[in-house]
Amino acid sequence: MAFISKKDSLIEDAQKFATRGQFDKAVKVYEQIIALEPAVISHHQKIAELLIKCARNDDARKELETVANYFSKNGFYPKAIAVYKQLQKLFPTDISLSLTLAGLNEKHGLIANALAEYKLVYEQHEKTGNIPEALTILDRMQGIDPKNVSIKIKLAEAYIQHEKKTEAYSVFSEAAALLIERGEHQALAKVSARVQQLFSEKTDFLCEVLSELIRMGNATAAIGSLQTLLRSDPGNKVVWELIIKAYQLLGQPERVKLAYQHYLKYFPAEPVAILGLISSIIAEQNHATALEMLENYESTLIAGGFLQQLEQAYHALKKLDPFNLRVWEGRIRVATAAGREDEIASLTSKLNSLRRASHDSQNDYVQPEPEATIAEEEPLYAESSDVTLIASSQFGEKFENETEEEVEEAEDLVEEEGEDFEFEIEVEIEDDLSFGRLEEDTSNFPTDENRFDHVAALFDSVDAAPRGVKFGIEMGESDARSHFDLGQAFKNMGLFDEALNEFQLASQDLSLRLECLVLQCVCLRERGELEKSITILRALLEHELSPEESRVVKYELASGYEADGKADEATLLLTEINHTNPAFLTVDSRLNSANTSKSLDFSEEDLDDFWMK
Repeated sequence: MAFISKKDSLIEDAQKFATRGQFDKAVKVYEQIIALEPAVISHHQKIAELLIKCARNDDARKELETVANYFSKNGFYPKAIAVYKQLQKLFPTDISLSLTLAGLNEKHGLIANALAEYKLVYEQHEKTGNIPEALTILDRMQGIDPKNVSIKIKLAEAYIQHEKKTEAYSVFSEAAALLIERGEHQALAKVSARVQQLFSEKTDFLCEVLSELIRMGNATAAIGSLQTLLRSDPGNKVVWELIIKAYQLLGQPERVKLAYQHYLKYFPAEPVAILGLISSIIAEQNHATALEMLENYESTLIAGGFLQQLEQAYHALKKLDPFNLRVWEGRIRVATAAGREDEIASLTSKLNSLRRASHDSQNDYVQPEPEATIAEEEPLYAESSDVTLIASSQFGEKFENETEEEVEEAEDLVEEEGEDFEFEIEVEIEDDLSFGRLEEDTSNFPTDENRFDHVAALFDSVDAAPRGVKFGIEMGESDARSHFDLGQAFKNMGLFDEALNEFQLASQDLSLRLECLVLQCVCLRERGELEKSITILRALLEHELSPEESRVVKYELASGYEADGKADEATLLLTEINHTNPAFLTVDSRLNSANTSKSLDFSEEDLDDFWMK
């Protein structure tokens, strides 16, 4: 006779009491078992289940917290989450459990789940009027999902209620920047209107946000909104300066120059625009046009106190054309305006030397016949109808050897229709990893990515644990696996609503989709929704599945048929599986059990008669 240990004997006694519904007695037995083996975590889990059946929830909580702490300390976060979720069902108003769950989900990388738990805590603090704690929770939510606009707006409004206007304005600005980056103009308009309502003194809210975007290096996102602002208010100098900065940051000198030309159309005497356009022309090494502009605007710039910038421009031209007498004359005029006598004398001496050298050169050499002259260029701030001609003249040298298509493209860049202002410059960006879209690695995904879509849609009508937070999070491969693991933990704990949610999220990873759909059917079956579970599994079998996939679906469908009392259908499926792979899971033992139950299908009276014979 085999020896039975005291622990095994006690476990057997506890099972007998539990089967008879004598849960109090089963608890007392398990207390003895735990005294024998206090470190065995499954004993604590079992006694917690029995205590719940005895309605001793407080005692059950102690045991479940012991279990959860063990899982958490050892890095089994999905199991710890499942245990705390069970505790949350027992104590739904205890927000400390939600905070613990939020932290565990965050550690496990399940940001959406963490936010849902934090939202429960926030709502509780808001309901009780605990505004400081509510703000703390919103700030935590913003910290773990900094791209979530909904959370930012909620936080900003909470700051307003708590009279923290500076903090509110900052968060509103962050939300607006995100909306600009995403191109969500309608939502941006609502945020701007709300800020105008709350901060009437902040008349340049959008400009401040766009300026910060450019400062942070995201000029691409800012361009569209800046162009929109210019259409509605072309007389806004701040916007002109910002769009120029944006194009400079993007390294698009042609568009910088064009922006300066339009800027001068509205502000012909604006020194910043004048100097900017001159710098752009010098950068193109078009020294003739740059020199003419410098001479035309020299008095305006001197009067405005821009002597240093003038001097720098003339110095740059000297490098391009070191023997141009007009450049030296301009430098002398700048030095005179600055009152630098020594510099005037030095520059005058050098100019005279250049004049003598030029005169001697004319006497020694025959002057060549001049080439055909280009018609005198109009100022770059002329009427809009002349801008194309001006640009063509300035770009002519650069595009001399270019193709006809490139010339046409350059001319289209500065074309305007009539006299109406139409400042629409498309941003041309190389399709690289900096701005382009990363190609998804689909090497591990099935060829037909949408083959289970209509099956997955069957779960849309399934009731599961509700979610209450808008999440702006993209599902990554590691996130999907985390949701899958958590779904398994929930299923094992009997938390089928929560498991359904997690499997649905994990199914976004196509490599996990079929397994998630099957497990969702298992959850439905365990919830008693046999018909729906069987319908979805049968729909899966209509697809072209691999032999292994087919066995998995048939196995769970057989379980559904058994639960629904359809033994023949279940046996047929198990037999099909057995023919292809007898070692698959427990199919062999289940078939034997089914055959045995059929051959010995006697009532108690039949058995009594049998033994009597």
